[in-house]
Amino acid sequence: MIAYWIGGLVVWAFLAAGWAEPLPLTLAYCLDAAMQHNRELLQAREQIAQVKGDRLQVRSRFLPHLDLATRLAAQDSSRFDWHPSQDQSSAQLRFSQRLFEFGPDAVQDIQLREDLRQAMFAYQDQVYNQLSRVWETFQLILLQEEQLANRRQSREGFQALLIQQQARYEHRLATEEEKLSAELNVLNEDLAINGLERQRHDHQLELLRLIGQPLDTGVRLEDAPRLFSQDRDEAVRLALTNDVEIALLIQLVGEQRRAAREVYWEYSPDLSLEAGVGRGRGQTLLSMDKEGRTWGMNLGSQYRLHQHQSLPEPGRDRRWFAQLEARLPIFEGGTSLGHRAREKARLRQLEIRLQDAQAAVELRVRQAYQAMSEALQQQELQRQRVTIARRRLEIHQILRDKGQADESLLEQVRAQYFAAQDTLLGAQENAVHRQAQLRRLMGHLE
Repeated sequence: MIAYWIGGLVVWAFLAAGWAEPLPLTLAYCLDAAMQHNRELLQAREQIAQVKGDRLQVRSRFLPHLDLATRLAAQDSSRFDWHPSQDQSSAQLRFSQRLFEFGPDAVQDIQLREDLRQAMFAYQDQVYNQLSRVWETFQLILLQEEQLANRRQSREGFQALLIQQQARYEHRLATEEEKLSAELNVLNEDLAINGLERQRHDHQLELLRLIGQPLDTGVRLEDAPRLFSQDRDEAVRLALTNDVEIALLIQLVGEQRRAAREVYWEYSPDLSLEAGVGRGRGQTLLSMDKEGRTWGMNLGSQYRLHQHQSLPEPGRDRRWFAQLEARLPIFEGGTSLGHRAREKARLRQLEIRLQDAQAAVELRVRQAYQAMSEALQQQELQRQRVTIARRRLEIHQILRDKGQADESLLEQVRAQYFAAQDTLLGAQENAVHRQAQLRRLMGHLE
């Protein structure tokens, strides 16, 4: 986080001063900036905020509710003249609050937990995706800068050869074909450099979008390419700990266990209670209601602020009332037994699904780890091939200059060198992709 704030101050300084110098970026800053400004993550956080707003609405039933009710009514016994014979007006201040609930969870609470669970895990999945993409894009830019440096160095060598061949051609010591071949070597490197610059530019734009920066900002990466090293068993452990699907299934299993336990509430009696006391203008009421399979105890009261009516006002003596009703289920044709069997079967299904998900994650991690190891080894082998191909090209050029090798053989060796360079580029990018894939499966965040 400290790196993020320092990087933010640097960004502000560059933008405020209007400097044309590229913006220096580190991997730590890019990861922190993506957490703060990535638009996909911002949307996922807003989805969580929406669910939390729903939770506040649902849980507001346990908070006090106060309202003012007024009533005005008039009646006319005459058919033609407006002459009311009775009129009424009243104003009441009413208070109500749900005290507590017991029994199986209410449907609203169950749905609320499901919505929040989905929003939270969707956000976590987006974090893994976006930060993994930031890491991969950052490493690809560093890799392409390294490849550009190598290509420019190779071009300088071919440019020196071209100058030499042009001088030889002017003195009739080299043929036109040899001069054109030297020009083609330089053009091949120019094409490769042009393609790498375009790819680097595209990745720089993508990195700016991922970290929420303006796309017209020039960037300069300051970190060196990092080799991602991790033990295989440790990679599996981290993946099983951080995997979103496994975490979601663990909570679903816990939720289903609760649902399987709450089936036994179907054998509890249905209760209905209503009791109250009133005197004069005030009245207090205690009631119990049932919503679905959940009972709730409610407290309510009302105070009559004003009342005017033509009828006599009721007596002001204290009065109370109470009513309790209970219904005990004895036999309902196997409904509860079937419900219990269904919930337990669904619990076993989720447990098996969790075990399968854990095995699938371990399988994917081990395969990704093996693919990464092979990609790194292939990259190293291909780098050695480029070194050998370059040396062979140098030897054949010397032999050609001494008249001990013909141009066709030199052209074949030169084509092999260019092909080896292109293959090395693909192998290096594949190694970065494989590392990013393993990081994504592990939920590895730097």
